[in-house]
Amino acid sequence: MASANIITEELIRSLAPNAAAVSNGKKISSSGDFKALSKTEDETLIFGECMGSGKNPYHTSADFSGESPVFRCSCPSRQFPCKHSLALMYEWLAKKTFTVSEIPDDIAQKRERAAKRAEKAAMPAEEKKAPKQNKAAAEKKLKKQAEGLELAEQFVSDMFTRGISSVSRTSAVQYKTLAKQLGDYYLPEPQAIMNEIVSAAEKLSAAPDDAETDRLTALCVKLSSTIKKSKAYIKSKLESGEVLPEDSILYEAMGNVWKLSQLKEIGLYKENAAILQLSFTVLHDDMHKADIDTAYWADIETGEISKTENIRPLKAQKYIKSEDSVFGMHFIKELYRYPGGMNRRIRWEAAEITDAAPETYPLIISKAEGSISEAVKKAKNELKNTLSDQSVAMLIRFDSIEFAVSDGHPVMKLGDETIALRANENYPDTADVLKVTGNEYLRNGALLGELFYIPEEKRIYICPISIVTEKGIMRLC
Repeated sequence: MASANIITEELIRSLAPNAAAVSNGKKISSSGDFKALSKTEDETLIFGECMGSGKNPYHTSADFSGESPVFRCSCPSRQFPCKHSLALMYEWLAKKTFTVSEIPDDIAQKRERAAKRAEKAAMPAEEKKAPKQNKAAAEKKLKKQAEGLELAEQFVSDMFTRGISSVSRTSAVQYKTLAKQLGDYYLPEPQAIMNEIVSAAEKLSAAPDDAETDRLTALCVKLSSTIKKSKAYIKSKLESGEVLPEDSILYEAMGNVWKLSQLKEIGLYKENAAILQLSFTVLHDDMHKADIDTAYWADIETGEISKTENIRPLKAQKYIKSEDSVFGMHFIKELYRYPGGMNRRIRWEAAEITDAAPETYPLIISKAEGSISEAVKKAKNELKNTLSDQSVAMLIRFDSIEFAVSDGHPVMKLGDETIALRANENYPDTADVLKVTGNEYLRNGALLGELFYIPEEKRIYICPISIVTEKGIMRLC
């Protein structure tokens, strides 16, 4: 059981829905809007009355009695936690006076209900009543998806038969109507790719461009591959009768969404994981009209590089909590892992965050790839999969990073091996940031970077993202 004493500036920022909420919380705290501040004797609950725009104060609380904090507020805000809850934590952080009081009745009742839910969740598996899996519904959905894939396949065939640069305004309208229909077949991901193809083809028809032609071709190949593999996947499942989700990247490639309970049921989770964030950035996904908070993480035990993705559609960003950089070690009782190859997506419900111990960084370096050629070989195998991302993140040890090179790109050296460093579209500025990095970061460390292939040059480069030294992490983005 934790207490309010775990509150830190970093914890508040990690819990806040966005930077504006943090700023507003600070303003409320500094303005003296709290008229009463209370705490329980064990300091697992802090609560108070905060003046708002109305005549009656808001009742705000922060409960630390469970595995993760629970925030409650009587204000009408849709953000969670709201600015008043954040302000309450800033009041505690500022060491304001909190009077010892009894737990309010409503919170005591909510705690009791939460305890019962936790007790049920902790029951041995054999005592739990297994949730009923609706195989009939799963089979019906697969058959419907198979019908939709036939429509998508006809679209791809038309594109390649007519030529990808020959989309007229009339045919574009027809294709958009077809893409819209895919929404009725539970295929949101093929639908998104199709819409992007039509949009790109329209632009190309108006203004021919070689680079856009290559991108359009790649999109068509990706859609074609998704259709082909998805049809085989559905056929196999229907013939075998095993229609429930399994450990396959195709489940998401068709647009399905995993539940954490499903991931756990098929064994895609790890108990007592310890991970550290190596990088964080916000990437824009034009195809899905969304911003994606993207972070790479290192597993301290295995060295595996995983990633988290918090997708925030542009139309709904004010209602979705944005993520941010975090620097503490995360200890997680149950870490869920999504299907995939390298850089699997991960997710968790609660974590204990502490400062990283000094020995953490040398340990991470020891888990990094010890050969550039072997790392490139692994990356090539991953990038061959048309359903995978167009880059793969790896942590590779290096002896030095040097800038005086003939082709204009800095190189990373490890023994007799070298690899050129170059920015990619995800991280366009990191190569320039690297040039002003202090020399102490350019010797005997490990580089986290995205390996990607440039077809025109028939060469794999690595885009630098962060550097791990024996003393810490230098983030380049």
